[in-house]
Amino acid sequence: MKKQVKLPVGLTAVLSFLFLLFAELSIAAQPPVVPLPAVYQLEDGCFALNRPIRLVKQKGIEDLHLKTAAEQFKRFGIETFADEGKALAAPTLRLGLSQLYNKTLGNEGYQLNISSENILLIANTNAGIQYGLNTLGQMLRSYGKDCLPAWQITDYPRFSYRGMHLDVSRHFMPAEFIYRYLDVLAMHRINTFHWHLVDDQGWRLQIDRYPLLTEVGAWREDRGHEHWNLRPLSRHDAPKTYGGFYTKDEVRAIVSYAAERNINIIPEIEMPAHVMSALAAYPEYSCSGQNLGVPPGGVWPITHIYCAGKEETFEFLENVLLEVMELFPSPIIHIGGDEADKTEWKTCELCQRRMAAENLTDVHALQSYFIQRIGRFLEAHGRRLMGWDEILEGGLAENAIVMSWRGEEGGIEAARMHHEVVMTPGSHCYFDHYQGDPATEPLAIGGFTPLDKVYAYEPIPTALNEEQAQYVLGAQANVWTEYMPVPQHVEYMVLPRMAALAEVLWSPRESRSWDGFVQRLPLMLRQYDETGLNYARSAWKVQVKEDVNKEARELVLSMSTLLPVDSLVYVLKGEGFMDDCVVYSQPVRIDKSAKLTAYTVVKGKNTPALIREYNLHKAFGLPVVQQPSPSDRYPGSAFNLTDGIEGTRWFSDGRWSGILDDHWKAEIRFPESTLISEIRLVSLSDPASWIFVPDLISLYASKNGKRFKKVASLAEIKADDSQSAYVSNFRLSFKPGKYKAIRLSAERTRPIPENHPGFGKKVWMFFSEIVAE
Repeated sequence: MKKQVKLPVGLTAVLSFLFLLFAELSIAAQPPVVPLPAVYQLEDGCFALNRPIRLVKQKGIEDLHLKTAAEQFKRFGIETFADEGKALAAPTLRLGLSQLYNKTLGNEGYQLNISSENILLIANTNAGIQYGLNTLGQMLRSYGKDCLPAWQITDYPRFSYRGMHLDVSRHFMPAEFIYRYLDVLAMHRINTFHWHLVDDQGWRLQIDRYPLLTEVGAWREDRGHEHWNLRPLSRHDAPKTYGGFYTKDEVRAIVSYAAERNINIIPEIEMPAHVMSALAAYPEYSCSGQNLGVPPGGVWPITHIYCAGKEETFEFLENVLLEVMELFPSPIIHIGGDEADKTEWKTCELCQRRMAAENLTDVHALQSYFIQRIGRFLEAHGRRLMGWDEILEGGLAENAIVMSWRGEEGGIEAARMHHEVVMTPGSHCYFDHYQGDPATEPLAIGGFTPLDKVYAYEPIPTALNEEQAQYVLGAQANVWTEYMPVPQHVEYMVLPRMAALAEVLWSPRESRSWDGFVQRLPLMLRQYDETGLNYARSAWKVQVKEDVNKEARELVLSMSTLLPVDSLVYVLKGEGFMDDCVVYSQPVRIDKSAKLTAYTVVKGKNTPALIREYNLHKAFGLPVVQQPSPSDRYPGSAFNLTDGIEGTRWFSDGRWSGILDDHWKAEIRFPESTLISEIRLVSLSDPASWIFVPDLISLYASKNGKRFKKVASLAEIKADDSQSAYVSNFRLSFKPGKYKAIRLSAERTRPIPENHPGFGKKVWMFFSEIVAE
């Protein structure tokens, strides 16, 4: 038995105060920089800025860096002049390369020493000089025109791979925006740009040997007025007016621009799936030879893929890759490899012959053959293959780098096999997910990845030992653009989440803290404002956490924001409420139905209001027994179905119980006989996400809790399966009476429509509330 040592109350309070004070002082002693430097120390003194500054660069320093330094000082009205001489008349900013390679700094680190008369920036490479100037620029922005404190900084990245992705196939982004995107990456010390140039919805790269790839494959029918996943394949005679591509000259200029900013561009040329744009141009490289056109929207399952049995397919791909490698000096070429439905390979005579000739047991082994063959071709030309984690299926190509997106499992498996890995799990690194309450955010694909969740990510899985962890190169955020039609929307989705990821990938794990990041982030936001970037304000919006207090039959509303605000204001409307604006200070308890409107005030401006309606009906807070149980992916909240909160039209909002079945039952037992006359079932229809409403609902009620009688039903429910998401309230009214229990039964008797990609699969039904009135 362990003995507990009890400290005097006064001493406990003092220790708590000292702990908090130490934490605050630690944060205050951090340099105002994102990402946080590896090692830093604040000395006495400061470098005065109210005088002309001499700029000196040693041999080997690129002129671009001297120009960057001059522009940084000029932005704050500080005069500079260049002096290539060796005389160091104060005050001076000196840029130099180490005479001996400093192993601590590596290829991207730097040392920045500020004293009263000099600023000395030293690195092994020009990349380190660039990042040192990045730190210096942030300090100038923070401290203004008076003086720079005497910071002594030794800085270097934790991970060598710090990546951002951009899909330009689903929605084409002009070359001008690619330059701007690269500037944003450089601002955050991201050193890898994963350029997703090929997908079903568009081929975006000029290939001289195959001109139809851009003449045909780069263009599609414009159906932007329809939901992405509900757009049918186009007719052959439909006008193809949406699209675009990058010429070789444009790509060369962009690659050069990126290299000047220490950014390597990895091109992604998808195979064997996500290639309907290529097969619209050259259908002979598919198994069927069919031309299905360039899809104007989502496609699932992805069955129209390259034929693995034709030699001509590999000749085509190798010729394409030769031109790709001529444009991109990157040592890594990404070949996709994901989401290939190999149905056609199972029936293709040529694919079956290939499997027999190569002694391949199944189509997964055939995909492995496909990927490994491409990998050997790239290796022969001095490049390495990278692919999504599906390339593990059937056997991994030699020296292949795995990009783990379906969670971390693929990355863990690859690292244990001593293959290098880049982590990019959908849980933390998909920036196409919502970053705030969907009701106040632009339409997104789903998910929920707020700023603090990105910052909390740790790229090294706990399942790996120290030796295996060395194979994790870093991490990357992915930006899929199905719901981002214009560049401004891309900026909104990536910022400021990119700042959080940048610190995760650069700064030492033990040095990072959310509170410290929050204090330093406004300086980065100021830089966004100066640059005119369209960043999200989601982290300032109100978040509400609702907890059911079953005993008191009340809802407890806890309101918060991720970033500090001037004030958080709320109004409650309903019977018994004052209908006044109140500044939030502590959790709010409600025991009656009410409508909440809450917003924050930031720099004198109101953020978009969060509006929630709470219905504390007669079944509020009661347990619900469901058969079958909700899916682990969509379990809903602890008191889901009776928490008084109806779900929105976004299935991932946490309010919905998802049932992967065509028949569902639910039972609620009242603590005492309760007078009711209507039950309302709240259901979601989102055909684009394979979610359908029931077409038969039956209600049974019991006055003694044992014998149930059918009291109401809804049959042949008509729903518009062609619409985008909407919420339905199914009302079942019956003769008023006092009941001890109710049972609901919901069935989907109709299958998924034939023209739907989920035809033949199980139906999802989603429910958020059973309202008893």
